[in-house]
Amino acid sequence: MRPLPLPPDLPTAFTFRQARAAGVSEKQLRRADLAAPFRGVRIQDADPQTDERDKFVDPVIRAVQSLASAYALVMPPGAHLSHSTAAAHYKIPLPHRGFAQRNRWGLPFEERVLIEAAVHRPGRAPRGARIRGHETVAALDPVILVGGIPMSTPAATWASLASRLTLDELVAVGDALVRIPRIPGPDGRVLHAPLATFDDLDAVIAAGRRVGIRTLREARQLIRIGSASPQETKLRLALTTGTDLPAPTLDFDVYAAGVYLGCSEIAYPDYLVAVEYEGDQHRTERSQWVKDIDKYNAYASAGWRVVQITADHLHETGEAPRRVRDALLQAGWRPGTA
Repeated sequence: MRPLPLPPDLPTAFTFRQARAAGVSEKQLRRADLAAPFRGVRIQDADPQTDERDKFVDPVIRAVQSLASAYALVMPPGAHLSHSTAAAHYKIPLPHRGFAQRNRWGLPFEERVLIEAAVHRPGRAPRGARIRGHETVAALDPVILVGGIPMSTPAATWASLASRLTLDELVAVGDALVRIPRIPGPDGRVLHAPLATFDDLDAVIAAGRRVGIRTLREARQLIRIGSASPQETKLRLALTTGTDLPAPTLDFDVYAAGVYLGCSEIAYPDYLVAVEYEGDQHRTERSQWVKDIDKYNAYASAGWRVVQITADHLHETGEAPRRVRDALLQAGWRPGTA
C-alpha cells in the first residue's frame, strides 16, 4: 500500500514540529523515501522540475545544499555554515577533496559528504554524525545571513579553504567569487553583482594570520574577472604562467561589421584568435553542439582563428599553450610583443 502523500506546502526539508503542525502522522515520518540526516529533521525528494532547471549544477553541490538547508533547521544558536558547506551554498565548484567527508568509502560521495559548521571562539564546535565542526575567530570569519541562514561571507569562505586546496584551485574559487555573471551581446545585461569584490578578498587577507595565508596572497594576485568555471581558470593559468604568450582578454564579445557573432571565454582580439574550452556539455548537449558549430563558422568567416581545448589537452603539460602559440604565430604575433 502506497503511503499517503505529504502536504504540498511542506518544504523539502522540514522538522517534526512542522510536519505535525501540517497534520503528518508519526507513521508517515518513518517513510522509507524520507531521508533522516539529522535528529528531528526529514528531507523529501526535490521537485524533478527543479533538478531539470539546475541540471548543470554539480550533484555534490546539490546534495550539500539540501543537507545544509536541513541542518539549518536544527543548527545550534551561535553556529553558522562554513568552509565547503558555505561554498556549496554559494554554488562555488570545489574538487571533491575540498569537501569534508566521513570515512565510509562504500557509499557514493554525496552520502559521504559532511556539513561544515562553525562557531566563533570561545564557543564550542558543533558536533554530530554528519557534522564537521570548527571553532573560528570572529575577525577572520565574518558571518552574513543568506536566505535566513547564517554562514561565512564568500570572501571568508575562500580564505577558509586555503589549507585544503592547491594554488590553482584557490584561484578558481576566487575567480568564481569576483565573476560578474552576464548575458553577452548587444542586448546583454549584468545578471547580478559578484559574490565578492577584490576589496573583500584583500580585507580577509589583511584581517590577520591564518593557515594558508601565503597561498592566499599568491592566489589573490592571479584572480581575474571573467572565468566562468574551474576549467576556464585552469586554462587561463596554463596560458599565462611560465609562458611568453600575451595576456588574453576574458569573457570577450566578438563582433564583425557591427554584427554580434558570439562570446569567447579567452580571446586575443588584436590577433583575431579565440580560445574555447570544450567541456562535456559542448559534446553531449546537441543544441550546444550546433550552436558552437554555427559560432565557429561565423568566426572563421570574419577572419578569426578558433583554438579548441579539451580536458585532455589541459592534462598534457604544455599542450594548451603550444596550440594557442601556434595560432598566434599564424596570426602575426611575435614573441616579445604584447
